[in-house]
Amino acid sequence: MDNLTQQIQMITQLPQPVTTATSQMPTSCKEILENNQESESGEYTIITNIGAIKVYCEMEIGGGGFTFLPRTAITDDQTINISRIFTDKTRVLHSMQEKTGNQSFAIFQQLADYSSIPLDVQINSHDGFKEPKNVNMGPYVYLGFLPASVASNPSTQGLISNNQPITFRNCDRNPNSYFSFFSNPNNVDPSPYGPSPGIITGILGSGTPFSRLMPSEYFFFTEIHFGGCGTYSSSNQLPDVSGSAIGMR
Repeated sequence: MDNLTQQIQMITQLPQPVTTATSQMPTSCKEILENNQESESGEYTIITNIGAIKVYCEMEIGGGGFTFLPRTAITDDQTINISRIFTDKTRVLHSMQEKTGNQSFAIFQQLADYSSIPLDVQINSHDGFKEPKNVNMGPYVYLGFLPASVASNPSTQGLISNNQPITFRNCDRNPNSYFSFFSNPNNVDPSPYGPSPGIITGILGSGTPFSRLMPSEYFFFTEIHFGGCGTYSSSNQLPDVSGSAIGMR
């Protein structure tokens, strides 16, 4: 074997740099929009720690760049690291789908008194917050507003939805302050807990109709729980609602 042949064999045995398409994929809808301000709302592929996944990008509402994850991406087997998807902890984009197929959206933020507390989104966990009633449904996305240590106070609490403060006074120190979104792959029956309407009327009423429709695969069975005298509602208890979704940026 001549020297040239030996050198070629040595080179081919070395680790090769990643040159696949995935190495050049964006990591969020926000990144897509930053790279191209003309990007339109719709489905895109991003790269995550569990591989490439299809997402829905909302590129216009609230400045755009919101990433919606499909139900199929929320599993017990692998948990998506959302650190590159969820970088703006001041707001999220909530979309609700009615049984008629109509959809509406709302920008959620903390009330002014709690603006220093970042919104918290977790996958398959609720660290620092109250456990959802439907945890037996399996994998979920958790949107926390006030940590249990804060929500346990007998104070005025709630959220801002499309610039409208929606409030209640925590009457019994029950520290619920969250939305949970369940993929429910095994079609587990929902918890019989509730309902307790409260502020849900204000939340639903604050939504603005979508001018375009997001595919149904991005909507989840949803549990909404605030207080102590706030609300407990879930998709099966809302006659006009089939599910909702959360967009992060």
